[in-house]
Amino acid sequence: MSASSGKAKWGLPDAVTWSARVVDLPSGEILWEHDAGRVLKTASVGKIFLLTEVARRFEDGTLDRGEVLAATPEDCIADSGVLYLLAQQEFRIDDLCLLIGAVSDNMATNILLRRLGLDVVQGATRSLGFAHSGLWDMVRLNRYHDDPLTLSVGNAAELCDLVTRLDAGTVHSPVVSEQVRRWLGVNTDLSMVAQAFHLDPLAHTEPDAGFELWNKTGTISDGRIDIGCVRRSASGRKVGYAVLANWPQTEDHRGPALEGMWRVGLGIRRYLEDGTPLASATPLL
Repeated sequence: MSASSGKAKWGLPDAVTWSARVVDLPSGEILWEHDAGRVLKTASVGKIFLLTEVARRFEDGTLDRGEVLAATPEDCIADSGVLYLLAQQEFRIDDLCLLIGAVSDNMATNILLRRLGLDVVQGATRSLGFAHSGLWDMVRLNRYHDDPLTLSVGNAAELCDLVTRLDAGTVHSPVVSEQVRRWLGVNTDLSMVAQAFHLDPLAHTEPDAGFELWNKTGTISDGRIDIGCVRRSASGRKVGYAVLANWPQTEDHRGPALEGMWRVGLGIRRYLEDGTPLASATPLL
């Protein structure tokens, strides 16, 4: 069945553009994909490249996890996160990373980017071999003519590869990879693909409901993005996934997009539980 006919069957609008891939991590087999090479906006998912470079510098000693950074007026930005609501305005670097992992904190992102430099993060991302995915800018509530078009971009092929390498411990080193996984393991946003696993959004660093998960999500007015790794304790099966959905800025398709992401999550859940192929019965998107 074609992707377009699948969308029609489930009432999903053609206006939603997808890039998706699901991989069995032990074997490396691609279980299912849809336009995995298509580059889309990835919103806060690009913050994972910042976290990766911070973790690398922690390991090689060029950055002290206990260094305290004071916020500047330029760092302050509302929406995602909690730091802009706090009276405290000085923060340890490792705590800033934890807040990015937990609530995708925008202000924490800007503070760290100012400390490291956007060009440094972009260079580190390219050195890892990612040609189409990366962080383009600091976080801004309003983008003007001279600003980058969006915070970050990527495609499912590269982002699923990033998940695979983080799981394998090969993003720089096992220590760096584990640190990034720990930060992402406290993510409280389980509203997308991860909604199918029925986890406690505030407490799932240990196995919950038979599943183990770490993930990073991105939310913008014209997109929803979720990448991560999930393991079923009983079966031992484990998958990596990257599911990106964008739509025109003048329209609102968040409902259908979230429905499609939930459907992918259900497909992953069935595979993890009993090995059912992801697209065996119905189209996922």
